[in-house]
Amino acid sequence: MHDIDSRADTPFDPPIISRKGDDPVWKMHKFCWKDAGTWMPQLSAWLAPKFRKDGLRRLNPGGFRDLPWDDPEWLALLGRCLAAGIEYHAETLANALEFSILRTFHGCRTDDAGSYFREGLRLHDRDAMKQRLIAIVDQNDELAGMRTRLDISIAEVDITLDIGRLFVVADDTALLERAAHYLIYGSEWITAVLGRGRHVLLKTGVPTMIEVDLPLSVATPATRIAFARKMLSEWTRRTCNLPDWHAPIDFSFCLHENIPPAWVVGHSHPVQLRDPLERRQLYKSPRTRCAYCGL
Repeated sequence: MHDIDSRADTPFDPPIISRKGDDPVWKMHKFCWKDAGTWMPQLSAWLAPKFRKDGLRRLNPGGFRDLPWDDPEWLALLGRCLAAGIEYHAETLANALEFSILRTFHGCRTDDAGSYFREGLRLHDRDAMKQRLIAIVDQNDELAGMRTRLDISIAEVDITLDIGRLFVVADDTALLERAAHYLIYGSEWITAVLGRGRHVLLKTGVPTMIEVDLPLSVATPATRIAFARKMLSEWTRRTCNLPDWHAPIDFSFCLHENIPPAWVVGHSHPVQLRDPLERRQLYKSPRTRCAYCGL
């Protein structure tokens, strides 16, 4: 987890304002959404020359606004302070972010997180998943009743969004709080096909959060623009309200290529998770380490 750097709440110190340029601010810059100290100063430097003459007066840094963190008014407020429209700046920031690297997260269940450090993360291969599902059913006698109708069960599950795709998120908070089934059971597709038989998936593996340093050049321009809007909104909220917590955004990047092992930089094993498939019952993992942790 990353601690929020309170120094990021004073974005207009002279050394930051004096920095110029767009892409040089972000080129090869690594940052983490949850650690505001890794991107608030950079965004302050990037925004400084883009304000109207009376822009800072309009923004009133440190002037508290009683708005929810996800209120669209934050973005509108910033737009009224800039020399050009907010959509223009969101697109320009998205272009600049193409040269940066964002810490992202991927939830799974595995016996050995080391496989990701050795092989990277692979796109969803439905044929490979089917073979894995067949092996799971064959190895668990309590699923014997599924063996003769497995093809029917597969056909009944219409989940195709993940085929040939891979998802990572900018903030693991939403993943842990609202989509923990990825860590508790693993593959969403296999979990859906097994139905109530999904409990067999708890016999092996450990809930795992994989950390990935994602070059934003692999994201689509539309995705970068959407993320840039989130950054601009949160920058405005933090600049005005000076909070000591980060906005828990639910933001995913959909990839169409494998993640190489060089991008995998860390992993952890959450112990307690709320299971969204069991009315948010508390799941406590009996294991807190995988084979890779023992190395």
